[in-house]
Amino acid sequence: MLHLWSALPPVQINNSGQFREFFLKCVNADNTRAICYAGLHAATSIGLEESIEILEPNVPRHGLSTLDVVIFNVCIGRDKEASQVFHLLAAHHGDLRSEDIFDMGDSIQWLLKTFNVPFFNTYGSSFQFPVDEVIMPPKCFYDHDYTVGVEGSCKNYKLYWICCNVCYML
Repeated sequence: MLHLWSALPPVQINNSGQFREFFLKCVNADNTRAICYAGLHAATSIGLEESIEILEPNVPRHGLSTLDVVIFNVCIGRDKEASQVFHLLAAHHGDLRSEDIFDMGDSIQWLLKTFNVPFFNTYGSSFQFPVDEVIMPPKCFYDHDYTVGVEGSCKNYKLYWICCNVCYML
C-alpha cells in the first residue's frame, strides 16, 4: 500500500492536497520515495536547510535524495558538505558524470516544477560548487557556447549546470 502513493501527482501531496495525510503516513513509515518528495516539497516551501534535514535519512541509499542533498548544499554555499555527499553519491550510485546521474538531475528539476517552485534564484549569491579530486567546476565553463546548450558539453559542465538550474529555480 505504501507504494501506491507514488503514482499520485505531487500536487496531490502538497499541504492542501487530498492525499496529504496518506503521504505523511508513508513518510513516517520511512518510505524512501516519500521522504524524497517531502524533502523536495520542503525546498520549495520552507527552505533548503530544512529540506536537507528531511532528506538525510535517505543518504546514501536513495540516489535521488542523495543528489538533492548535494545540490541543496551547493546552493547554500556549503561546498565542503556538498563534496562529502558527492563522494557518497559516487561510491553508492556510480560515476558522477554518468547518464544515470544526469537523468536524476532532470528528475529533480521536473519534480520541483510539480511542487510549484518559485524561480526566485534566492540562493544564487551563495552558490558554491565544490573543488576537490572527485568533482570540480568544468574547465570549459568560461569557453562554453551557451547557445548550444548542455548537449555535447563536457560532463563536468552538465553536472555543474544541473546544480545551477536547481539553484535558480529556488
